[in-house]
Parts: sequence; structure tokens; C-alpha cells
Amino acid sequence: TEIYTLSLHDALPISKPWRSLLSDPLFITAHLTLHLHYPQKLIFFSSSPVPPSSRSIYTLTFTTADNPGSEAVLQKLTLAENILENTSSKYASIVGSCNGLVLVLGFRMEIGFRDTMYLINPTTMEFVKLPASPLVREAVRIGGALGYDSSNDDYKIVTVSCDEPTSNETSVDVFSLRSGSWKRIKSLPYHLDFRSGVFLNGAIHWLAYTDSGDHSVIAFDLTCEKFNPVPIPRGEFDPLKLVDLGGCLAMLVKQTFHQMDIWVMQEYGIGQSWTKFSVATPNSFYLNKVVCLLGDDNVVLNVKEQKLVVHNLTENTRRDMVVAGIGGQLRDLIGFSESLVSPIYYCQNWRAT
Repeated sequence: TEIYTLSLHDALPISKPWRSLLSDPLFITAHLTLHLHYPQKLIFFSSSPVPPSSRSIYTLTFTTADNPGSEAVLQKLTLAENILENTSSKYASIVGSCNGLVLVLGFRMEIGFRDTMYLINPTTMEFVKLPASPLVREAVRIGGALGYDSSNDDYKIVTVSCDEPTSNETSVDVFSLRSGSWKRIKSLPYHLDFRSGVFLNGAIHWLAYTDSGDHSVIAFDLTCEKFNPVPIPRGEFDPLKLVDLGGCLAMLVKQTFHQMDIWVMQEYGIGQSWTKFSVATPNSFYLNKVVCLLGDDNVVLNVKEQKLVVHNLTENTRRDMVVAGIGGQLRDLIGFSESLVSPIYYCQNWRAT
């Protein structure tokens, strides 16, 4: 087992009483509960298309909750250098966050397979390299999602893969951070959108498609490890992606080239609670780049390269925001909450490999 750590506790001189407090589970839980109600931070890769190419990880913190997008603090993390030094991957992607932890997948682009996975905490600067799944055989396509099993106090990574390009089934594997082990759940008789794994309400949600083109939403409960259907909005439409908007499940739907709809499930599991918001999109807008919700009704959109847009759903207004100083293009933006949750804490019982 390989565990790499660049800890905030090591970087700063902290007294023993403070170190004990910051490591106390009750304090960590209280701190997380407090910050889950704050405007989210953003984490993203910056990649330079101009040789010599470079990749860095940044966080962006909005400093005003009432007027998000007006002020923000940009911080470059040293995590990228440490992660990339310890992997043969040529490409890395940020795929999900939960309780302040962020999941990063590495790929070997020449063959398109997942190479490595890292679980990081951008606040404490801790990160863990996760063991590769022995269950996935040279997968052509693979995607991952991160969630928290509150009943067992365990963080779980769920991967979905297709063993063959023409396969009609999707394999689902689960990694337990507490036990350090993988297991295969089952093969599903339909396709899952690998980009749409969204964790909320104790389950990871995906868009699912049949060969006939019918779509649905399924949820994988992390405690009982079973799949359950989720009601979707009525009508004919082509969903693009699922996202978490302020703790609510949301579905992005392309309406026209200049407009998309954001359907938000206001009450989880209640089909009648789906509410539609329409958002005008410029020609350069990438329809699947809705990032997160700030405050009650401000949606952050990644438009192109270094530009963000903060769109107010209630007032239907928007403001542009250019993230200067990163030296590259914004990629894989997701929201995360500040927390002291330690990924290393859950690895204490792993058997040495």
C-alpha cells in the first residue's frame, strides 16, 4: 500500500493541544457540518496547451456569500506535482468530491485505461494513492465516483466499466477506503453515462440508457449496495448530465443551441418536485459545464478556457468572471467543501502490500 502525504500539520508548527483538537473526530465532524453550509470552493486542473506543457491544481474560494463571483481567492496547490511524480499517467481527471475529499483518476491516454486513483484533501494537503482494481480487465471505458457510507463511517469509490467496446452490460466495482478492498457488485443490462456519477442522499446517481435509447436515472445506495430507480421529469427530452446543485439532484437538458434547461429535484425522490430553470447559452458555451451552486440560486458555469459565468436562476441575470493568473485552461472544475477529514485515517487497517 502506498500512502503519500503532504500534511498541513507538517507544514505548520502546531502545538500538541492544537494537533489533538484538529485530529479529534468530533471536532472534524463539527467543522465539516459548519462548512457544508458555506459557499463551495472550486478545485480544477489548469493545463497549458503550449509546449512545454504543464499541469497544476488550483482552488478558487469565493469570499462573499451574498454576491458570489465578485471576489475570489486563487490558490495553487503542490498536490499536482506530488501526484504526477508518483504515477506513470499521462492524463489526470478530477471526477468527484465528498465531505472535502476529492477523487482524481489518472489515465494512460495511449491505451485509454485508468492507471491510478488518488483521494486528496485540498485543505489539509493529504492524499492517498488507492490500489488499482484487480477486477477490471483492460477496460475500454471507465468512470468513477466518490461517496460516503454514513452507516459504516466509510468512504467508497464506485467505478463503472465496460470490458468490451460492443458490450451491452456495465460492470460496477466498489472500493472501501476503510478496508482497502475491492469487490464487484453486478453487471447491469444497460449503459451508464460515466460522466454523470453524482453523490447525494447516501447514493451515487447515474444516467442510464437502454439499447433502444430510453433513459432513466438509477441510484446506488452505498450502505446496502443496491440499485434503486429515481423518478425523472415527464416529457420528451435528451438529458446531458447529472449534477449536484446545493444538495439537490439536477439534470441538464439541451433545449436549443442557445438554451439549456436545468431540472432540479427540490424534494429528493419526489417526481412531482422536479422544477425547470432555463439558461441562455452563448455560442461558445459547453452544455455540460455546469459546475456547482453558490448560495441559494447562483449557478457557476464554466464557459471556455479561463472564463466562468455566475448565473442567478431566480433573477435570470449573469456576470462574467475571468480567472487570471493560472497560465492555462480551466479543466475538470468541481465544487468541494473545506474540511479536515483525513483520507489517511481510514487507511490505518489496510494490510501492507
